[in-house]
Amino acid sequence: MILSQVISYLLFDLLIILTAGFIAGVICRCFRLPMVIGYLLIGALIGNGGLNILNLGIESESKSVSQSESQSKSKVVSEIKTDYLPEMNSDKSTAINSSETVFKIDMNQSELSKSELSNSELSKSELTKPADDIVDETIVRFATDNHSELESLAESNGTAIRAEHILLENLAHLGANLLLFAIGLHFSPSELAKLWKFFLVGGVIQMFGVIGLVTGFVVLIGGDWKVGLMIGSAISLSSTVLVFKSLEDMGQAASPSGVRAIAILLFQDVAVVPLLVIIGILAALAAGGSGGGDVVSSPLASFLEIGVDPHSQLLSLGTGSVIFIIVVFVTRFIFVHYGVPYIHGLRSVELLVLFTMVLLIGIAWVAFLLGLPGALGALAAGVILSETRLTTQITAVTISLRETFSAIFFVSLGALFDPASLFANPVFTIGAFVGCLCVKTFAAAVAFRVLGLDFVSSLAMGLGLSQLGELSFVLLSNGLSMKLIDRDVYQCVLFVALTSIILTPLFLNFAIRIIPAHVHDPEADESSSDTHFKEQIKRKAVVIGVGPIGSKIAAYLESSGFDVGLVDMNPVNLHPFAQHGFRTIAGNAADIATLRLIDTHNSTLIVVAIPDDLLIFEVIEAARKLNNHCLLVSRCRFKDNRERLMNRGADIVICGETELGNSMIKAVKKLL
Repeated sequence: MILSQVISYLLFDLLIILTAGFIAGVICRCFRLPMVIGYLLIGALIGNGGLNILNLGIESESKSVSQSESQSKSKVVSEIKTDYLPEMNSDKSTAINSSETVFKIDMNQSELSKSELSNSELSKSELTKPADDIVDETIVRFATDNHSELESLAESNGTAIRAEHILLENLAHLGANLLLFAIGLHFSPSELAKLWKFFLVGGVIQMFGVIGLVTGFVVLIGGDWKVGLMIGSAISLSSTVLVFKSLEDMGQAASPSGVRAIAILLFQDVAVVPLLVIIGILAALAAGGSGGGDVVSSPLASFLEIGVDPHSQLLSLGTGSVIFIIVVFVTRFIFVHYGVPYIHGLRSVELLVLFTMVLLIGIAWVAFLLGLPGALGALAAGVILSETRLTTQITAVTISLRETFSAIFFVSLGALFDPASLFANPVFTIGAFVGCLCVKTFAAAVAFRVLGLDFVSSLAMGLGLSQLGELSFVLLSNGLSMKLIDRDVYQCVLFVALTSIILTPLFLNFAIRIIPAHVHDPEADESSSDTHFKEQIKRKAVVIGVGPIGSKIAAYLESSGFDVGLVDMNPVNLHPFAQHGFRTIAGNAADIATLRLIDTHNSTLIVVAIPDDLLIFEVIEAARKLNNHCLLVSRCRFKDNRERLMNRGADIVICGETELGNSMIKAVKKLL
């Protein structure tokens, strides 16, 4: 019975969350907003602070318990009325039956048959009571006589709700781990070696600046330093997804300010894992000092017979970290030298997906055995699979799984926000939001200034990194579960995170507008690290038309090292390429919006392989509106259209009539 209830509750919540996520995604797509903003907003709408559709309250424990009890009691009464009481006659009488006593109530005569009162006595006043009152009293008597059975029923309902909450929370955490896995896939040690100054110096200044200022403020107002360190760690992170996408859309990803911003964001992503380890250490300290944290001994600690005191926990974490690093390096060596050639030779998308899931779950399991966060295993699995010929294909085949669980994660987080906490203390909450923006802007501005940007550009880009990131929620949920922070603090930081993420596009647009023009120029900074980064971004190509010709060109460009995007009207033509990791868009290439989605404005090569000359004119015109500096190669069927296409913006035009004639002449010459 409990299992069926758990499955029912879980499926209902998943249905609501995914439906809400789909609606939010459609709205964000129409208004060109990042999906994560829509997920968080609609989560807040359907959560306890809004329509209260989901059962994910983040309220106090007593209130949650009382709500669960009241819900269980109401379900018990409902089941009593349904299972143990017969249907009430809507005309004149109502029959109330139990296993021992049968009452018969006549609405007109207000009498009870004496033969039916053998085991019960009612006063004259009771005989004149309405039928509903007698029903309620009968339920109370029934509940008294069957207390143990009802108690068991209520307990089973409460157990089912708690079990469903645990399952849904684990699914949400799986979404966060898949985000870290995607970050690991894009983690490039060779690229970071070129950007080491921006990555290390800028990242350290920004993160330590925020953590230090926040921790100092918390201690200054009389708070615990462990709480300050926990909050500062969560606040120090920014949104890699939102910032990078916004910079790419604005054409600033390769600019000096954009390169420095992305390097700092990459440092933050990598720093999440040690921060999760630090949170575990803080929980151990809290448990050792006051017993407030929930510290569980890891399998490694149990095997080595290490205790749960803070010093023993530090020893366990250190030992586990060393073993884990060795495991990751050995696994990557085996995968790169033996796994990649073998899996590539199998040429099976299904086997590649299975191998990826086995490696992801296996490394996460090893991390758990060693007493390390599962998120560390997810990031490490991505790093193991990065920078190989299979990386792009792995990213493509896992994107649907990642996006689904990410939607569950962000919608669930939005549902945890309770607007009542804002109205309970609006001055403090809004003050915390303003203070967070100021602290993050200041720390990031100092980092950008040290990295060589002028004062105005540093301040502007500092504002662009002032939001809290997606991974901040991971740290917050871990801190809450380990009782490092209470629910009021969680709600306050959650409000700051949600509001700052929503305002991120406005902040970045404002920042780009006030940055001096020379800083926008990608050629303004000639450092070797910037040049390498720009080369990585610029090696993009777009092939329009995936027929026999377009398919061959796409395969050649991909093998030559280009990041190839494909556009075609027919999704069936694009499907096999999407399975092999190509960027694909199904739509009309003459539409500027379609070309923008495939990143035409950041590409260095555009190949038009459409057989329709009239459509080719429209495509070239639209492509040149987005990108006037790339090399544009086109085909055409008729010789008369060649010059016209050149005038529209094509750099090279291959005419079908001309090439076919030349091929036929060569064939004839061989016969003569």
